[in-house]
Amino acid sequence: MYTTVIKKVHGLPHRILSVIWLIIKGMFVLYAVTFSIAGTLALYATYQFFVAPLHQVKALQNSNPKETAYMTRYRVTIDPRDTLVQLFVPIDSIPTELQHAVLAAEDDGFYTHPGFDIEAIIAAIEYNRFQNEIKLGGSTVTQQLAKNLFLTNDKNYERKYKELIYALLMEKYLGKKRILELYLNYAQWGKTVFGCEAASRLYFKKSCRNLSQNEAALLAAVLAKPKKVSPTNPNSSFIEQRVAVIAANLYLHHLIDDTGYTNLTGNPPPRKDSLGSLDTGGANFRGDSRKR
Repeated sequence: MYTTVIKKVHGLPHRILSVIWLIIKGMFVLYAVTFSIAGTLALYATYQFFVAPLHQVKALQNSNPKETAYMTRYRVTIDPRDTLVQLFVPIDSIPTELQHAVLAAEDDGFYTHPGFDIEAIIAAIEYNRFQNEIKLGGSTVTQQLAKNLFLTNDKNYERKYKELIYALLMEKYLGKKRILELYLNYAQWGKTVFGCEAASRLYFKKSCRNLSQNEAALLAAVLAKPKKVSPTNPNSSFIEQRVAVIAANLYLHHLIDDTGYTNLTGNPPPRKDSLGSLDTGGANFRGDSRKR
């Protein structure tokens, strides 16, 4: 091919033709290298977004993490003399009262959504647009767990995309029962307390399996601001407000009766039609934890 090119071009010195041909070959080589690098980067990005999360999620089917990514990051921010406390208990040892209270506080549609709540996400996007910054996320329990287990606290849409991928994979490969088990065991319940068992022992001096309905609701109320409030503070207006939301959800879903509602709130139960849809969406986004 080189000889053919030389013969077809007349009047040009042989050296110039050689330089031109070398430039052409160099451009082909550069293109090939660039394409190869771009392809490699694309494959790596695909791995990071899809393959690696798949392996990480599947690993949770039969094993419990020693700690979450959030716990690892959080440890360096606290006093070196403090120790993070986390105790794992299987879901069958966690009373249904606590399971129901937590979902009433954090994710009332947990058993019906596919890992994300499209209405909450749209509402969060609109709120963020109005505020001109990312403040709300509309995250479900599954998304909260995904972020705590694997991701950072960065408030950007890239993290939300990854969070969504993890959430969908967790729903498919772990299922609702395992997701809730992991959430209850790794959620933050105090400055250095993670998991419902450690929280129950700290606040109520008993295993979580022995919690009453009222204690379960108080514990669930803490999840919205775990570093700032305590379930044993009788004068906390925030805890009182959150318990009222939890009670409304439980009552609407027929998980507590009139007496149960009154025991939790100190008030007579409202008419069912006055509750409308679950009063945990909208501006509150089911508590501050869904802002993350």
